[in-house]
Amino acid sequence: MESLNKNEKLATTTETLTTLTTLTTDALIEIIYRGKNLPQDKRFLSKEEGGVFEYSALEGTSINKEDFHFPVIKIGDNIIGLSKLQKDPYKDRNYWIQFLSIDPKYQEKGYASKLAEEIFRFAKQKGYSLETSSYTGIGYLKLKGLFRKLAEKYSVNFIDKGEL
Repeated sequence: MESLNKNEKLATTTETLTTLTTLTTDALIEIIYRGKNLPQDKRFLSKEEGGVFEYSALEGTSINKEDFHFPVIKIGDNIIGLSKLQKDPYKDRNYWIQFLSIDPKYQEKGYASKLAEEIFRFAKQKGYSLETSSYTGIGYLKLKGLFRKLAEKYSVNFIDKGEL
């Protein structure tokens, strides 16, 4: 599996290792689809079909795969949180934060904060600024201030256009 940065170990329990990494589109497709036409992990189905992540299907689309990166947080081999960064087609060296989504089984445990930190670490590593466009109600309450703090911590130019 291809990743764009070295995995960062977060916590170790008796059998569980939690890692953060940023994946390419192809690496994420391989994890989700495993060579098939439909997601092999049901959590990646649409919300209407019982999926748990806010994301759009990747397989068979005509997107420029180089324009997207996917920060993830995993426990073992299981993705529990996913985010999508898209290169801004109008501004050089800028990513749009498309979404940040945590499996409901793992919410309220600090994983969204850790995943947000991976987003800013990755942007710093690549020399990109970050921009938001909108928030869900809960995202506005929980992420807006965190994004500002992380922008300062990582010295990343952060453009917050987000509203409810």
